[in-house]
Amino acid sequence: MCILCYGLTGEEHWTDARVGAEATASLRARRRALLTGVMAAHGLDYRDDTTGVTSLVSNRKGGVEVARSLGEVWAAAEKLAKHPLDPLDAALLARLAGEAAGA
Repeated sequence: MCILCYGLTGEEHWTDARVGAEATASLRARRRALLTGVMAAHGLDYRDDTTGVTSLVSNRKGGVEVARSLGEVWAAAEKLAKHPLDPLDAALLARLAGEAAGA
């Protein structure tokens, strides 16, 4: 399926539901920053479009996966990394906390 058709399916994942008054763009920017840090720790890159409809996860060997939800992003990352990713890994959490404190 081409990326255009993929973007037109219109399915919404539960993680995209709005809660509270924070602007959608602000929520996406925060999620983008966090996912970028998590993916970088595993040698991966994360990008999304400005509408938040599709995301790209890529490795540094040219592999790219398209994802439409946070669940799909995680599955794509594990496929490209060729191993399970643990978002609660103590070293990863310490690294992300250090980056946030330095920001």
